[in-house]
Amino acid sequence: MAKIGLFDRYNYRMVLDWEAYQQKENSLEAKMFQTGLTTTLGLLKEIGASKQTAIILLVEKATLAQELTTYANSAEMVNSIKPALEQLEEATGALKLVQDKDAYAKTAQAFSAKRKQGGLPLDAFREFILSHTARLTNRLKGTASVSEKNILRQRKDNLKAASERYMELQREALGLESMNE
Repeated sequence: MAKIGLFDRYNYRMVLDWEAYQQKENSLEAKMFQTGLTTTLGLLKEIGASKQTAIILLVEKATLAQELTTYANSAEMVNSIKPALEQLEEATGALKLVQDKDAYAKTAQAFSAKRKQGGLPLDAFREFILSHTARLTNRLKGTASVSEKNILRQRKDNLKAASERYMELQREALGLESMNE
């Protein structure tokens, strides 16, 4: 037999929880946090505009490390961040390799046509970008504040800028025509 009162108590609890959430979000500390996020967003935009791939990766590494030590409050979150950090290290190695044109050209020969897009290898750097962009997109589906989601979107934009610059480095290393020409 269903307990009608159980649903009513749950529904009432949801209303009370929402009211408490609203009070929390309007506190002085919450407002200071939102102001800080606005400043952080500005810095992330500046970093993205620089199109400096190494800096974008470094910022993402610092962000992931900070998320792991301060925000990760579930096994699922830890199990998402740790592989991201490992992939980021591999991406950093690929970034170093692509700057040695001869070594990268030899390495690129080992990629099958199935592991290339537009003639460019889907190497560790590009795989990190794809995977991490998907992680950030999944986080955008959550209940974060608008300011927090703006930061996630900017991080995705920064990854896109890094990817575009990296693909240009790949083209240079492989002697392919630049997309900007």
